[in-house]
Amino acid sequence: MFSGELLQIYNGTGSTIAYNGTTYRHGSYVPLGKKTAYSVGYHKLWASDTGRSMTGENKGTLIGIFPKITVSLGRMSEEDTSAIINLTMQAKANVKYYDVGKKDLVTASFYFGDVSAEIEKQRSMYHKGMSFTIIANKKTKINAEALMSALQ
Repeated sequence: MFSGELLQIYNGTGSTIAYNGTTYRHGSYVPLGKKTAYSVGYHKLWASDTGRSMTGENKGTLIGIFPKITVSLGRMSEEDTSAIINLTMQAKANVKYYDVGKKDLVTASFYFGDVSAEIEKQRSMYHKGMSFTIIANKKTKINAEALMSALQ
């Protein structure tokens, strides 16, 4: 059984970030609390020679499996929302995440997809929540047997 924070983003913003009551200096990892949803997808990227033959058989070259993390965070203050926005505006960052296939926390280079934050109360600037995706820059090696047993 894993105990610890499932998702941490490297602070490469060049400045300190205050999030969830703690200040994180440049060069440290920021653990993402307040998660309402967290999933890791193992997305296959196929080469252009991939497809079905006239007999219906699927053939092709698997380039690799690229993890994609989808995150939703719950209600947050403006300060916490700003911290997450700054982290996800990095062109790329190392991310520590729990990999089901490896049954462990792993670190890899990721880039960030679209980020959205919904304002709940304009006067107090509380945010109802936010969501974003984190996509691997390089393919990963998957322990298929461990992944299948964890998903059952």
